[in-house]
Amino acid sequence: MTNDSPSIFASSKIIAHQERIDAYLKGKNIYPITVELDLTQCCTRSCHSCPYSVARAQGKTLQLPFLEKLFAILGPNTPGLVLSGGEATFAPHFPETVKLAREKGFKEIAVISNGTRLDITEVQNALLEFVTSVRISIYDWQEGDSESFIATLRRIERLRKRIEQEGSSLEIGAAMLTRTDWISRLKPVGLQVLQAGVDWLYFHPFCVDWETYRPVQANQSGVLEAIEDLKKVAPAGSNIQVPVERYLLRPLYFENLHGSHFLIQVGADGINYAGPECKYHPEYALLDLNEYLEQDFLWQEKRLCRLREINSDNYRVIGTKHRPPVFSDFIERLIQAKKWSVENTPAIVHTNFLYPDIV
Repeated sequence: MTNDSPSIFASSKIIAHQERIDAYLKGKNIYPITVELDLTQCCTRSCHSCPYSVARAQGKTLQLPFLEKLFAILGPNTPGLVLSGGEATFAPHFPETVKLAREKGFKEIAVISNGTRLDITEVQNALLEFVTSVRISIYDWQEGDSESFIATLRRIERLRKRIEQEGSSLEIGAAMLTRTDWISRLKPVGLQVLQAGVDWLYFHPFCVDWETYRPVQANQSGVLEAIEDLKKVAPAGSNIQVPVERYLLRPLYFENLHGSHFLIQVGADGINYAGPECKYHPEYALLDLNEYLEQDFLWQEKRLCRLREINSDNYRVIGTKHRPPVFSDFIERLIQAKKWSVENTPAIVHTNFLYPDIV
């Protein structure tokens, strides 16, 4: 099935960079489409369900000399950059970082934020001038109109006003985690968020059991139906995004972690991990960039060997269905189709994407 409405996420999003897929399938070295990095582990919130709370206690922050070297390597070759954390805007050199990223050649820059610092003038200025999109994670929405939830909405409204007044191209997105237990609040909260002035609202599954060996998604029964109900009453033109493939029960399969060649994760400790969902876990550390950060770091044999060792049988965080394993499943089906000359491409293929350089 082909869906031409612009989508933020689908397993086929890497098709926007077909030349990299072709090169990868031929066994050639490729630069990633997107680098996601934790600018800092420090955060302005302390969420009880945060999977990175232990790592956050280390309080590490990537410094400008490191970023300048990394950006000089990737900026001319990797079009997309995602800044996360912790709280990326909490880093004292956040404005300098996004300016540097533009200077080094990144085409699309996305910031994931909890929204607590959207009113800081220096943060606003940097977002308005250098950033493509800021995605505000909406927390506490399931608990009623809490003070922090309402405050986040007001900050979004004020940032929207500046965008309109100054003609900035910055786009505001919002993300809401879902689980069956929260369905009753989904429609009213979704409407509140849309009315605050976001360009799009993105839903994705809440995951649990991070403290165990195999974290998984919480029960999502009825969530997709509840989102459809929201769409029916949402204001005309509302952009509601649902990564349907993350909600499907179909198991993922891949013989090695292909997706981590197209999306790479760098932690605030300067280590390249296999993916955002497994950052700060030593078993998924691919390469310590504090020790080696040269033009060819992506193709160090130690790094490539570890990625070849990871597959759908032993990737213990596969149950969260984050981007690297979903992309890996997509690539694996392309490989198998080519190998056996059979029709084995994904059933759901999107070809039109928002932010094609942010996978």
